[in-house]
Amino acid sequence: MVDHDERDAVRQRGSRLTRGRKFNAEELQLMLLSFLNTAPAHGYELIKRFNDISHGYYSPSPGVLYPALGQLETLGLAQVELSGKRKNYQITPVGREYLQRHAEQAQPLFAILKHAAKKMLWISQAGESEAAAADATGWLPEFVRARKAFQAALLAQSESDHGAQRRIIAVLQRATQELLRLQKKQ
Repeated sequence: MVDHDERDAVRQRGSRLTRGRKFNAEELQLMLLSFLNTAPAHGYELIKRFNDISHGYYSPSPGVLYPALGQLETLGLAQVELSGKRKNYQITPVGREYLQRHAEQAQPLFAILKHAAKKMLWISQAGESEAAAADATGWLPEFVRARKAFQAALLAQSESDHGAQRRIIAVLQRATQELLRLQKKQ
């Protein structure tokens, strides 16, 4: 079970995913295992998978990817098979067990990456028009405006006293529960 501190750290970094290092070594390894769990692959294919799910926003460099794959091999979570000049990586049974135990951590990483990619796509298209951005991302302009308004409203409350913070917490908890109910219906 992922504790709240880990989940909060992932979410917090998700808001900073638009600059600098995208994932730490453990997170990248977990994402690589997720890819390898669907099919064996060589390094270039794995880079392409990241690129594809992020709409070109993120693809780890070979200097980041291959050390992560090497570490997976050292830990016995992946193994390498030579296929001509290329190394083909595949998940091991130990790697599958590890991935199962950490699945709750892997899913948010992909969700954060996909969201950041959509956000960057929205920004790049919104200069043309909100309609173009909506077509490219699937996000309604009202959805984007509502998110921004919510963030601004929450930011405006950052100096609230404890009583106000408790009321805000109650509102946020109710909203969270409602969003989770909506997610279950989809």
